[in-house]
Amino acid sequence: MISVPSPLRRLACATLLAAALLATTATVASAAYDPADPAQKAQYTQAFDLGMQAYEYGIPLLDMQRTYATSTSVNVQNGRGGGPVNQFSHFNKLADANDRVVVLPNNDTLYSMAWLDLRKQPIVIHSAPVKGRFHTLELLTPWTENFANIGPTRTAHPDGDYLVTGPGFKGKVPKGLKRIRSPYTRVWIIGRTEINGPSDLKATQKAMRTFHLTPLSTWNRKKPYGYTPPKPKKPDTTIDVAHIPGTGAGEDPASFFDALGTAMTQFTAPAADAPLLTKLAALHIGPGRKTTAAALSDAQLQGLRDAVTQGPATVQGELTTRYINESPKNNGWLVLRTGRYGTDYKFRAGVDKAGLGAPVPELAVYPAALRDRDFGALTGDKRFVVHFPANSFPIPVQFFWSLTMYDTEGFLVPNPINRYIINDRSKLHYNADKSLDIYVQQTAPSDATQQQNWLPSPAGGFKFSMRLYGLTAKGITGLENGTGWKPPTILPCLDTGATREGVACAG
Repeated sequence: MISVPSPLRRLACATLLAAALLATTATVASAAYDPADPAQKAQYTQAFDLGMQAYEYGIPLLDMQRTYATSTSVNVQNGRGGGPVNQFSHFNKLADANDRVVVLPNNDTLYSMAWLDLRKQPIVIHSAPVKGRFHTLELLTPWTENFANIGPTRTAHPDGDYLVTGPGFKGKVPKGLKRIRSPYTRVWIIGRTEINGPSDLKATQKAMRTFHLTPLSTWNRKKPYGYTPPKPKKPDTTIDVAHIPGTGAGEDPASFFDALGTAMTQFTAPAADAPLLTKLAALHIGPGRKTTAAALSDAQLQGLRDAVTQGPATVQGELTTRYINESPKNNGWLVLRTGRYGTDYKFRAGVDKAGLGAPVPELAVYPAALRDRDFGALTGDKRFVVHFPANSFPIPVQFFWSLTMYDTEGFLVPNPINRYIINDRSKLHYNADKSLDIYVQQTAPSDATQQQNWLPSPAGGFKFSMRLYGLTAKGITGLENGTGWKPPTILPCLDTGATREGVACAG
C-alpha cells in the first residue's frame, strides 16, 4: 500500500466519519428487531453484510435501468439524449454553467445517445468516416460493460455498417454488414463527436448525423440513410425522471432487491457471478427472487434495509479510500481503468457513482483531481498553478486532451469569460522551456499573456477532470501504474508569488 501523507489521513478520517454518520442516521430500527438479542443481532449482521455485497453488485444494473427508463420516457428526440428506442438522440448544444441536469458535462464533444432493443430483430448501425474529427460509438451492456466500440480509436471497429445481434439471433448476416454480437437484448450507445467551441456547432452536428440506426427488416445497403422512424401521433417531450426502487420517499428499502431480482430475469448475470449469487440466494436475492415475500426474519429484513440506505455512503467511502491510496502515484490525480470489471463489484459500483457509462481506456481515460497535490483543498480563496513540465509533451494520446473545472457538485463553474475548459486546441502560451502553466484563480491575471492560460475559479470549492482521448498502449500502462506519463501538478501560490516548487504564479 502507498504511504499516505498526514493531511490525506485527516481527509480520509473526515470523509469516512461523515459516511458513518450518514449511515447511522439512515438506519431505522424495525419495531420487531431487538439488537440486544444476540441471536437476532447475529442474523442482522449476516444479512447486512450480504445485503451490502448485493447492493454493490446490483446498483450498476439498476442504475442502468433507471437511466433507460428516464431516457426513453419521451417519444421524440429532445436534443438532450432522450428519445425512443432504436433511434439516436443528439445533444444539440454545448453544456454551460446553466446546465444542471448532467453531472460532469463534457465540453470536448457532443453526445449522441441511443438505446437498442434487440428482442424483435437486430439493428444496423451505420457510421461514416469523418475526416479530421474524432468520433466514436461506445456500446454498453446493461451491466455497464463496454463490449464494443465503433470509430477510429485504436482497438475499435472501423467506421462502416454493422449488424448488432442479440444472444438469440440465428439468421444470416446480409452482405455488406459485419456482425457485432451483443450479450444482451438491450444496448446503450454513447456517441461522442469532437467539437471545437460554439462556432463549430453546425459542422459538428453535420458529422453527428452520419450516425444512423435501421431495423434489419428495412435495411437497404444502397441507401444507408433511407430509413426514417415513424412519427408519433402525439409528441411527448416531457422527461419522466425514474428512480431506483427502494430509494424513494416512503418506499421499503428491501424492494431494491426485488427490483434487482426482476432485472436479472431480463439480463442474465455473467457466469463468473455464480459464486456470489449462491451466497445471496440464502437471503432470497437473485433472478426472480423477492426478499419482501420471503420467509425472512425481522432481523434479516432490517439488515437488508440498512444495507440499501447505507449503500451510497459505503460506495462513496470506498471511492475516497481508492483516491487516498492511488492518487499519490499520479501527482494527486485518481486514474481509473474503466469499461470492463469482471468480478470486481466494488470497483464497478464506484465507477457507476463516479461516471456511469465510462468506456475502456483505449477510447478515453478521465483522471480526476479533488485536491491539490499536497491534498489541500481546491478553493477560490487561493490561487493555483496547474503545471505541465516540458517532458509532459507530447501527451500520449491518439486524439486530444482537455482539462475541465467543475464545482463540488460536478457542474460547470459560472465565470465572466464563459471559459470552462482548457485543451490542446486552446490558444495557450507555452513557456520558453516548452512547459505549460494554467492559472486558476478568481480574478484575471494582470498580464495579457497569462490571461490566455487563465481558467477562472469560483468563490467556493471546485475539482478538475482531465480527458485523454485515445491513449496509446504505452500511455495506458504507464498512467495506470504511475510509471509513465503523469497528469500535471496542482499547487497553491505562496506569498512569494510562486508555488513551493518555484513555478511562477499569475499576477
